[in-house]
Amino acid sequence: MLAAERRARILDRAQQDGAVRIATLVGDLGVSHVTIRRDLDALVSEQILDKVRGGAVLRGDHALPTVGARDQFAGTIGVVMPTSYYYRYVVEGIDDVLAHGGSMKLVISEYDLDEEYRLVDELVAAGVDGLLWVPTVSEREVVPGLLEAIERLRVPVVFVERESPGGGFGTVSSVRSAHERGAFGALRHLHELGHRRLVMVSRGTSQSSEFVRRGWRDAIDRLGFDTESVILGADELGAGPTWDRGSADVVLDAVERVGATALFCHGDENSLFGLLQSARLRGLTVPERLSIIAYDDDVSAHADPPISAVAPDRRRVGALATQLLIDLIREPSAEPPLQIQVEPRLILRASTAPPA
Repeated sequence: MLAAERRARILDRAQQDGAVRIATLVGDLGVSHVTIRRDLDALVSEQILDKVRGGAVLRGDHALPTVGARDQFAGTIGVVMPTSYYYRYVVEGIDDVLAHGGSMKLVISEYDLDEEYRLVDELVAAGVDGLLWVPTVSEREVVPGLLEAIERLRVPVVFVERESPGGGFGTVSSVRSAHERGAFGALRHLHELGHRRLVMVSRGTSQSSEFVRRGWRDAIDRLGFDTESVILGADELGAGPTWDRGSADVVLDAVERVGATALFCHGDENSLFGLLQSARLRGLTVPERLSIIAYDDDVSAHADPPISAVAPDRRRVGALATQLLIDLIREPSAEPPLQIQVEPRLILRASTAPPA
């Protein structure tokens, strides 16, 4: 187990319990007391934990993981990611880790895998020591030649917000948001409020969208929602960068047709404002007649009423992916690749309530 994965697990435990004990971590992670103390020292130096007798406690003002001054990285990381508001926070996480050393060469793709191959080759030719890459691949479909192309690069690669496509054992290390768990958590909250019939909006075609829809299907099956609950996607709402005219009415028509009492909206947060306005015109007041939860949390707090939202920790994804890549650059490993998932948070606001 690499240091980045151990420290991610230690931090997860600290966030859950508020504190960690050395003896417990030794048993859970299967490493020595010396290794755990070294990991805790690193997290203390990064001002995330405070040492106490026998362990450490989470700082109330803890920051995201960064590389300590004594552990500076002097290399260059290549970053290939799409042009999207979502990834600017991932870049901030990369910057957090590189703040004490190292540099980043960032290139922007346009969701075109062939173009990404060219950009990756250029970065490697320019002498980067490793790559963070958001490849345009489906989680379900194997991409011929992708893994062979990565092996030919001869530098470590970590996927960001993606996994190796096609399922089965991973062949490239990755760090991503646990989108399916975020979706499941949102639907579980609605179920606990008493909602049983839902509409979901999900127009995306990325792996992240696939994981969110996986979480939806899992929640529908396991929590006992009505089978009339439906997903509206590109076929109903269009696949362009913005909603087609009249899309809000398509969504609300579906809400009224199936008798849904709640709406789960993945992506397209800016469209929530038009959706809220159209709902008010129909008398579907939020949350009295219709509860809404958004996936992503950039503008939800500014809606009227403020919208409950699932918030992926994109900055932490970027930070952990960078630290994992640095570890692989420093200590190439023959061990199986790591697949690290960062759990989102559900932020509850005024847009959800028990059904009327």
